[in-house]
Formats: sequence, structure tokens, C-alpha cells
Amino acid sequence: QQQQQQQQQQQHQQDGRRGREAARILAEDVIESYKAMRMYFRKVRTCIEHVDPHLCNNSGLVSRLVDWEESWEVGARYVRSAPLLDAVCDLVAEIRAAQQVVPELTTMCEDCDVELFLALPRLVMLCFLADPLNKRTELVRSLLPHRFGPSGEGNSNAAFMKVDLELKALYDNYKETMRLLGGTRDRAAWEFVVRQAVLGAEEHQSRGCDYPSGATRAVADLFRSLERWSLELQRHCPEDWNQCSAVLVHCLTGETQKKAPTKFQV
Repeated sequence: QQQQQQQQQQQHQQDGRRGREAARILAEDVIESYKAMRMYFRKVRTCIEHVDPHLCNNSGLVSRLVDWEESWEVGARYVRSAPLLDAVCDLVAEIRAAQQVVPELTTMCEDCDVELFLALPRLVMLCFLADPLNKRTELVRSLLPHRFGPSGEGNSNAAFMKVDLELKALYDNYKETMRLLGGTRDRAAWEFVVRQAVLGAEEHQSRGCDYPSGATRAVADLFRSLERWSLELQRHCPEDWNQCSAVLVHCLTGETQKKAPTKFQV
């Protein structure tokens, strides 16, 4: 048992380091888009006669400007804001830990499977409920600002302390459900709800469950409520959620979005 705890601690530390890599990935995107823009200007000055006076007709210029704009929009939101950057890194570490519990989640991320975008908002809300005073709360607050009170200066927990009654009821529901499963600190209970969030209720229940019927009914009730909140997370501001989910998937896969063109285009 002690060896298992040491392995879990080592895995948690490794996931934390990988979570911090999210900051590097996002920062590199901004830098690389700027470098690509500079490289374009260096090359185009040797063939300036081929540049169309209507700049929108120059596909090479347009593609780099679009990439630059997208990268800087993400950078302005998630890199310049220290609380949001910390929240993304924290959440990436938690989702990486979930991948160890549910290997199917890794495949979903790599393939950008449609099921990933059903599971991802559930995981975001579940991780928030697991520790609402942690850094990850800032990400949920940025997506659902109308559900939180204003952040107090110098107090990162102030936003959660002023959540509306519906969100507070969801948190109470989560705590009671986890109590029935064995407690909020019970590792097996947490892994059970993580699998539920990723695989969905029907798929997970088909694999069997060792918990009493009262606990499983509580879990089913929790996830019915959680589903409504995951939809609100996506629909309150679809543009913000689409950007957020793209950032999370990008950080989880670790793949660079910057692909150098094989042939220079004006």
C-alpha cells in the first residue's frame, strides 16, 4: 500500500510538471507566430514585385496574419493573465491524471474524437467541484462570470465565496454524493466519478459497480445536474468555450500548431 501511495505521488508530480508545460506551449505559440511574421517580411522583400497591392490577395501574408491574430488572442487571454494561466496549468494536470484512470481519454484527445467534447466540459466542472478554492476556479469563473461574485483584491477565493445559489447547490450535491461513495478524499470514489464523466453513465454502468444502489443513484442524480452545467459552460459564450477547449486539447496533446510551409508564398 505504501508503494502504491509513492507511485501515485510520483505520478501526481509528473502530471504537475506536464501541467506547467501548458504555459510553455501557449507562450511558444505566440513567439512562433511572431517569428513567422518576421520571416515572411525578410523573404518577401526579395520578391516585392510579386506582392499584390490588394494585400488580401496575398495568401502567404493572409495565413501568417491570421495565425498571428489567433495566437495573440489566446496569449492575451491565457498567458498575460496569471490567474487564468495558473488555472489552465492546474486543469491540464488534473486531466492528465484522469487519463491514467481512463486510458480512453488519451485516445479521445489524440483523435479529437467527438466524445471528447462531451466529456471535456463535464471534467472541467467535476474538477472545479472537487476543489473550488483551487486555481482552476478562475477558468470556470471566466466562462460563467454571471455565476460568481466579483473577485476580491488579494483574495483568490473570494469569487467562489460569492457563487449563486444554484452553483452552491451543485457543490453540496457533489459533497453528499462523494460522502456516500466513501468521502471526498477517497481515491477509488474520485476515480469512479472520473470514469463516469469520461465514459458516460450507460457505458460506465455496463462495466459493473461495487457501490450500493443508494450511492449509484446519487451519482446518477449528480451527473444529470452536471450535464446541465456542462451545457451552460459551452453555451453561455460559445466563442469563449471553443477557444478554451482548443487550448486545453492543444496543451494535452503537446503538438505544435505551427507548421512551416513547404513552399514560400507571397
